[in-house]
Amino acid sequence: MKNRVLVALLPLLSVIGAAAASAPDGKDGPLGCELRAATQNGRTVIEAVVRADRALRGIYRLDVEGGASADSARIRQGGEFDARPGAAETLGRVVLASGGRYEARLRLDAGRLAASCAAFVGGPV
Repeated sequence: MKNRVLVALLPLLSVIGAAAASAPDGKDGPLGCELRAATQNGRTVIEAVVRADRALRGIYRLDVEGGASADSARIRQGGEFDARPGAAETLGRVVLASGGRYEARLRLDAGRLAASCAAFVGGPV
Protein backbone atom coordinates (compact mmCIF):
# COMPACT_ATOMS: atom_id res chain seq x y z
CA MET A 1 0.00 0.00 0.00
CA LYS A 2 2.84 2.43 0.86
CA ASN A 3 4.52 1.78 -2.49
CA ARG A 4 1.30 2.60 -4.40
CA VAL A 5 0.90 5.92 -2.57
CA LEU A 6 4.54 6.81 -3.24
CA VAL A 7 4.23 5.95 -6.94
CA ALA A 8 1.05 8.04 -7.18
CA LEU A 9 2.77 11.04 -5.55
CA LEU A 10 5.90 11.02 -7.73
CA PRO A 11 4.37 12.94 -10.68
CA LEU A 12 2.95 15.54 -8.28
CA LEU A 13 6.30 15.99 -6.52
CA SER A 14 8.12 16.46 -9.82
CA VAL A 15 5.65 19.20 -10.86
CA ILE A 16 6.03 20.98 -7.51
CA GLY A 17 9.82 20.81 -7.81
CA ALA A 18 9.77 22.26 -11.32
CA ALA A 19 7.48 25.11 -10.27
CA ALA A 20 9.74 26.09 -7.37
CA ALA A 21 12.89 26.29 -9.48
CA SER A 22 13.94 29.27 -11.57
CA ALA A 23 14.31 28.80 -15.31
CA PRO A 24 17.86 28.06 -16.51
CA ASP A 25 18.04 31.36 -18.41
CA GLY A 26 17.23 33.34 -15.27
CA LYS A 27 14.17 35.07 -16.75
CA ASP A 28 11.29 33.30 -15.02
CA GLY A 29 10.48 32.86 -11.38
CA PRO A 30 10.52 35.12 -8.34
CA LEU A 31 14.14 36.19 -9.05
CA GLY A 32 15.40 36.86 -12.55
CA CYS A 33 18.50 38.17 -14.25
CA GLU A 34 19.39 39.64 -17.60
CA LEU A 35 22.57 40.65 -19.39
CA ARG A 36 22.12 43.69 -21.65
CA ALA A 37 24.70 44.54 -24.28
CA ALA A 38 25.03 47.70 -26.33
CA THR A 39 27.58 49.78 -28.20
CA GLN A 40 28.14 53.25 -26.79
CA ASN A 41 30.76 55.72 -28.02
CA GLY A 42 32.53 52.94 -29.92
CA ARG A 43 32.77 50.67 -26.86
CA THR A 44 30.96 47.48 -25.88
CA VAL A 45 28.86 47.92 -22.73
CA ILE A 46 27.46 44.98 -20.74
CA GLU A 47 24.98 45.58 -17.93
CA ALA A 48 23.92 43.07 -15.28
CA VAL A 49 20.23 43.45 -14.37
CA VAL A 50 18.11 41.93 -11.58
CA ARG A 51 14.30 41.58 -11.52
CA ALA A 52 12.17 40.25 -8.69
CA ASP A 53 8.47 39.76 -7.99
CA ARG A 54 8.94 40.90 -4.38
CA ALA A 55 11.50 42.79 -2.30
CA LEU A 56 14.66 40.68 -2.07
CA ARG A 57 18.15 41.17 -0.71
CA GLY A 58 21.04 39.10 -1.98
CA ILE A 59 24.44 38.98 -3.62
CA TYR A 60 25.52 38.96 -7.26
CA ARG A 61 28.56 37.97 -9.24
CA LEU A 62 29.26 39.17 -12.77
CA ASP A 63 32.09 37.53 -14.73
CA VAL A 64 33.16 38.76 -18.17
CA GLU A 65 35.94 37.18 -20.21
CA GLY A 66 37.17 37.54 -23.78
CA GLY A 67 38.31 40.24 -26.14
CA ALA A 68 40.02 40.71 -29.47
CA SER A 69 43.16 38.85 -30.53
CA ALA A 70 45.50 41.60 -29.25
CA ASP A 71 43.54 42.51 -26.12
CA SER A 72 41.84 40.31 -23.59
CA ALA A 73 39.75 41.03 -20.53
CA ARG A 74 38.90 39.10 -17.40
CA ILE A 75 36.59 41.08 -15.15
CA ARG A 76 34.94 40.02 -11.91
CA GLN A 77 32.35 42.18 -10.17
CA GLY A 78 30.14 41.38 -7.27
CA GLY A 79 28.38 42.66 -4.23
CA GLU A 80 25.08 42.97 -2.46
CA PHE A 81 21.80 44.02 -4.03
CA ASP A 82 18.33 45.06 -2.96
CA ALA A 83 15.68 44.27 -5.56
CA ARG A 84 12.31 46.02 -5.61
CA PRO A 85 9.22 44.22 -6.87
CA GLY A 86 8.54 44.69 -10.56
CA ALA A 87 11.61 46.87 -11.23
CA ALA A 88 14.58 46.00 -13.42
CA GLU A 89 17.67 47.32 -11.64
CA THR A 90 21.23 47.51 -12.94
CA LEU A 91 23.73 45.81 -10.61
CA GLY A 92 26.94 46.32 -12.52
CA ARG A 93 28.24 47.74 -15.77
CA VAL A 94 31.34 46.81 -17.75
CA VAL A 95 32.76 48.95 -20.57
CA LEU A 96 35.04 47.06 -22.97
CA ALA A 97 36.89 47.57 -26.22
CA SER A 98 34.67 47.02 -29.24
CA GLY A 99 35.50 44.41 -31.84
CA GLY A 100 36.08 41.57 -29.39
CA ARG A 101 33.95 38.61 -28.39
CA TYR A 102 33.03 38.37 -24.73
CA GLU A 103 31.34 35.78 -22.57
CA ALA A 104 29.36 37.25 -19.68
CA ARG A 105 27.87 35.27 -16.78
CA LEU A 106 25.67 36.59 -13.99
CA ARG A 107 24.77 34.73 -10.81
CA LEU A 108 22.23 35.96 -8.24
CA ASP A 109 21.65 34.47 -4.79
CA ALA A 110 18.93 35.71 -2.45
CA GLY A 111 18.43 33.29 0.42
CA ARG A 112 16.94 30.12 -1.03
CA LEU A 113 16.41 31.73 -4.44
CA ALA A 114 19.02 31.74 -7.18
CA ALA A 115 19.14 32.74 -10.83
CA SER A 116 21.85 32.75 -13.46
CA CYS A 117 22.19 33.85 -17.04
CA ALA A 118 24.94 33.96 -19.65
CA ALA A 119 25.49 35.65 -23.00
CA PHE A 120 28.06 35.94 -25.77
CA VAL A 121 28.56 39.53 -26.86
CA GLY A 122 30.29 40.84 -29.99
CA GLY A 123 32.35 39.07 -32.61
CA PRO A 124 31.13 36.18 -34.76
CA VAL A 125 28.76 33.73 -33.09
